[in-house]
Amino acid sequence: MDLKNYFNKSLLYRSGIAAVDQALLSGLNFLISIILIKTVSKTDYGYYSIFFPITLYMVSIQNAIINTPLAVLLITKKGDERRSYPGALFFGQYFLVIPLAVAGIIGGIITYYLNLLEPGVSAIIVAISLASIGILCREFLRAYFFANESPNTVLLIDTLYIVLLTSLSFLAYSFFQFNVAVIFFLMGLCSFFIGLFFIRKRRWDFSRSDIKSSYSENWQYGKWSLIGGTVSHIQNYGYLYLLGIIISSEAVADVSAARILLMPLVLAQQGWSKVILPHGSKLREENRLLKLLKEQVVVSIIFIIIVISLAFIVVLLKPLLLETILSADYEKSFDYIFYWGVIFAIGFVSLNANFGLQILKRFDVIPKINFIAMLVTLVLAYILIHSNGIEGGLNALIVGQLISAILLWNYFIKLVITKTRKVKSSS
Repeated sequence: MDLKNYFNKSLLYRSGIAAVDQALLSGLNFLISIILIKTVSKTDYGYYSIFFPITLYMVSIQNAIINTPLAVLLITKKGDERRSYPGALFFGQYFLVIPLAVAGIIGGIITYYLNLLEPGVSAIIVAISLASIGILCREFLRAYFFANESPNTVLLIDTLYIVLLTSLSFLAYSFFQFNVAVIFFLMGLCSFFIGLFFIRKRRWDFSRSDIKSSYSENWQYGKWSLIGGTVSHIQNYGYLYLLGIIISSEAVADVSAARILLMPLVLAQQGWSKVILPHGSKLREENRLLKLLKEQVVVSIIFIIIVISLAFIVVLLKPLLLETILSADYEKSFDYIFYWGVIFAIGFVSLNANFGLQILKRFDVIPKINFIAMLVTLVLAYILIHSNGIEGGLNALIVGQLISAILLWNYFIKLVITKTRKVKSSS
């Protein structure tokens, strides 16, 4: 292999491209949040902060059933199966997505006309339902090209998406009504058009039986990821919903404004997942699990250092950030910066062990451990929010993340050692 090809296929290069890609997406999401903070009421920004995690959960379901097994299993596909497998997964998902989207649209319209919800909330429900078709299209393509070790294509997809969304958002802001529902709708519309452009170039030959067999294979692993994703979502965002119910959507806005100042850390986690799953699967096939373990430890340490540094920088820049990015209404948000720093640091450490178990195909372990952490988080959040407000909810999240990290790493390390000993004894 020549030097250029070696560089393009190296973990460092692919990680770098993934980091750039996620930095761009982070910048876009950050910009959207800031624009909403500046242009809509605090209550409406609270609604955005509540509904945006719902779109993340929608993507996490796709990741569980389709994208994560794709990242782990695509490397095992050869010949015609390498073309039929991803095509069957992509088009098969819409047998469920489209009916659900239609149901969501109808539900949003009914709640609007019967005055069951605020008009803005009903509009958001309709917008997210429409957007789901495009969002899931683009997310699948991102997962496919990462699994195919083509991060440059992912970067191109997301760059085009950012340019299109930014342009349409500017037009909406300049000439039409600009609100939370419009943002969600434009996210889906831009994702759909970008997806169409790249899908038409794929030669994915598959049959109805291929759809059935592909999903049957994925379901062996996906069922555990689905349970685990649901449990993790409740663990990570349950406190947010409780804040909205127990206190107000303005409390959600305060804590969410603090979170967006560290938003690059969230998307860095997502970018790392796109790289480590196919890379780790290669190491698994090559029986180099100790190398995988060492890489996960090193990356976790590096991330913790970055989190601590960024949290201190954000606090030091408080006056500037309040003037240029947030506003005086969000001054209280800076009280929660270090809480979020701890949450992100522990969360990434936990996530790295999670990725390791996925690579080792132990999807069943993850939801069992996270279920324990979820129960602790929810119970503590309910108690502590009543007694300590926002700080109580964040403390509950920290405890839950810590429990999850300890249990996942304990199991991951034991599994790597056991499998490595078996390989050595058989050789």
